[in-house]
Amino acid sequence: MSAVAATVPGKRRRPRRGLVLALVLAALLTAGGTYAALTLTRDAPPAPPPAGEPAVLTTQALAAVAAAGGHDVYGIVTPAGATPEVTRAASGEVWVRYLIGARLGDPRADYLTIGTYPRAGALAAAKAAARGKQARSMELPDGGVMLWSIERPESVYAASPGSDLLVEVYSPDPARARALLSGGLVVPLG
Repeated sequence: MSAVAATVPGKRRRPRRGLVLALVLAALLTAGGTYAALTLTRDAPPAPPPAGEPAVLTTQALAAVAAAGGHDVYGIVTPAGATPEVTRAASGEVWVRYLIGARLGDPRADYLTIGTYPRAGALAAAKAAARGKQARSMELPDGGVMLWSIERPESVYAASPGSDLLVEVYSPDPARARALLSGGLVVPLG
């Protein structure tokens, strides 16, 4: 074959039409799959921290913990200089601690801590417990009740009408725990 015959336009080999279609289809499927994966991961809620492991309380962590527990998480506006820490239990119980000068997971129990506990009939149970000889209680503005034990006044519990959540406020200063609840400063976060 001469050099002229090799360059004649009619002599080139054309790609197979089926192969071209298969390559185009594969490229489209790959692009679509990549787009879907990016869209799904971008819109997917963040995973909650593992049960029992403290994490810094961010907006994303709060949303994930609330979704995992199926209920609101209570707390306060973070005090200046404090780092909010959240820990959840597999049972749905959640604790928010306000650490000052400590690292996550600090084993000391002398930090303001607010617990949110799912409890069916929380208000009725709180009112019944408030009638005990060792308990003290106070009605809250929303018709709920807060109560504490005279043996352990650092932990103050509250329940409200229409809610199946029991909220605990622990503070080394019992008066502060009661003031936070009676002042309406303990609210669902988020």
